[in-house]
Amino acid sequence: MAKCAICGSRFADKRCYFCQNRICTSCVVPPDVSGSSVTVKCLQCHRRNVNKISMLAVLKRNKAIIGIVAGFWVFTVYPIPFLQMMGYHIDASAFQPVFFATAAMTIPFVFMFIAWQKKAPRGS
Repeated sequence: MAKCAICGSRFADKRCYFCQNRICTSCVVPPDVSGSSVTVKCLQCHRRNVNKISMLAVLKRNKAIIGIVAGFWVFTVYPIPFLQMMGYHIDASAFQPVFFATAAMTIPFVFMFIAWQKKAPRGS
């Protein structure tokens, strides 16, 4: 069993949404006080009045999505040089639509990360 980060109890079965520390049920802010019946918030985050998560936490929690976007980018950008090495002649103007598509794919994810940082989702 993990220890509670606040009181040291051996029965830390929950995890704070904001700081990701393991906490026991006695160190959880009640839903009527926190305002959310789904999001678990620890007493330390409640005392510090934490209502949003850091950008580093957003990046850590969404590393699968970032990996997929990076994979799409590698798949769309890097085949062109490899095709040229294999002997296919591709004009340099072929790079322009690839960069536009990459930028267009990246913009919604950037806005999504910013929106998630501002306020905790209610359903998580």
